[in-house]
Amino acid sequence: MMKLLLSSITLFFGAIIFAIPNLSRRNLLFAVPVTPAFRASAAARRSVAAFRRVVGAVTLAGAAACFVVPESWLEVMTGATPIAILLACSFSYVRQHRTLLPFAAPNATARYREANLTTAPDRLPRFVWMAAAPLAVLAAAAADLYANWSRIPERFPTHWGIDGRPNQWSVRTPHDVYAPLLFGFFLCAWLLVLALACWFGARRSKWRKMTLGILVAAQCMMGLLLALTAVQPLYAIPMWIIVVVPVGFVVPVVWIAARHTMQPSEPLEATPDNCWKGGLLYYNPDDAALFVEKRTGLGYTINFGNHWSWALMGGLVLVIGSVWLV
Repeated sequence: MMKLLLSSITLFFGAIIFAIPNLSRRNLLFAVPVTPAFRASAAARRSVAAFRRVVGAVTLAGAAACFVVPESWLEVMTGATPIAILLACSFSYVRQHRTLLPFAAPNATARYREANLTTAPDRLPRFVWMAAAPLAVLAAAAADLYANWSRIPERFPTHWGIDGRPNQWSVRTPHDVYAPLLFGFFLCAWLLVLALACWFGARRSKWRKMTLGILVAAQCMMGLLLALTAVQPLYAIPMWIIVVVPVGFVVPVVWIAARHTMQPSEPLEATPDNCWKGGLLYYNPDDAALFVEKRTGLGYTINFGNHWSWALMGGLVLVIGSVWLV
């Protein structure tokens, strides 16, 4: 049963990666500016097919491996298969980016949308106040644990194996009980800073509001997930509920991205082609924007040429590092 579940998760993850060419704007293919009609050309079809062959082969190999490996290896496979799929995706994506560069639209630069950063008033959407919700949920979980301290078992599980059985335990101490909530607070605070930095540090476009909404939704998802994890010893919440929370976030985000790619696109943002490394990373010290529109999928990516980008990345490293401190 667990092998079937792990194989299904691998196929689901691989299917999302498989669909990447269809989750980009019609005037971009593997981060190369093209005319919308180019996607129907033989060169474009060959490039997409080559990308999908690599991703599909690694995905199917990973799903099959989950069936044949011994039970003791399944926990290793939960990390190894998605990493293998991501590596295959990155390798094939960069390769197809380089393959299509000669086909870049010759007048693409003329169609770039010129926009500079501005200090004009720019109001945040009202839904941004929802960012307070996950912090309130974490605080409510902490208060509930405090009020019901005597009901918390002296020893409770904090990690489960792929077979669903607990394989790591904690004891009823303030450190072990409140650790997930403290980590959740750090993570949600960083996501809020990231969302605000993306809003105020990017050029104005219709994608900005959607990106802000996705980041706020991600913050709410992580807050709820870690709050459920923290109170699990108190209420014995089934693990399948905790697993469903991130899935309930990923599926709508993919659907929104797919829907937006079908809508007419505004001109591309004015970012020099030579500042995109492999079509995935953007580095331009001469660009004042902290975030620029992605050339893969929808939304924004960070400008690693802006010194504030390293402050954001440093904050992320501290948040991840806090896992071993809390």
